[in-house]
Amino acid sequence: MSERQTAKPPTHATRLVVNRSSRRGAPIQAIAVHSTESSDIKASWDDLKSVGNWFNTSAAQASSHIGIDGDGHSSRWVPDDEKAWTILQLNDRTLNIEFVGRAAQPRDDWEAAQIKTGARWAAYWAIKFGLPIQLGAVKNINGAPVISRKGIIRHSDLTAAGFGSHTDPGPNFPMREFLENAQWYRRNGWYLN
Repeated sequence: MSERQTAKPPTHATRLVVNRSSRRGAPIQAIAVHSTESSDIKASWDDLKSVGNWFNTSAAQASSHIGIDGDGHSSRWVPDDEKAWTILQLNDRTLNIEFVGRAAQPRDDWEAAQIKTGARWAAYWAIKFGLPIQLGAVKNINGAPVISRKGIIRHSDLTAAGFGSHTDPGPNFPMREFLENAQWYRRNGWYLN
């Protein structure tokens, strides 16, 4: 693989937050997608700055690896080798993308630039960590959440397995389009537009 294919996707801003910790050697098994439950502000960094500010407070007790707004801007908040605090018992086994938006928003409100930037990150992580780009699965096994199929999961998949109450990124999130874009970027190079 060429140096260009293994380089990191462009991060438009990096601000590491305090809410992060060690993975303690746990292997990464999935990429989890979330919605911030906040509004996307067009042509502005204020949406990502606001989420980053919240993740950088001890009151939040939450974080994510990256955030992506509707313009396709991305912010890095937690390094890959550390655990973000976003998906309960699966934190140590996931990489997490926060899409600026709401679980209840219509499909047309998810921006193409946002989905493509997220897909580029998913392709990069899939190559780096040997993950398949497919819809993953979470099961409740003996009262514990287990990633039963590696790939890309939604926070709502954990809820469906009986853990928590999150519905993000919502039923209208274009998951199929996201997966297809990620597969394309994996085959052809995440660095292509």
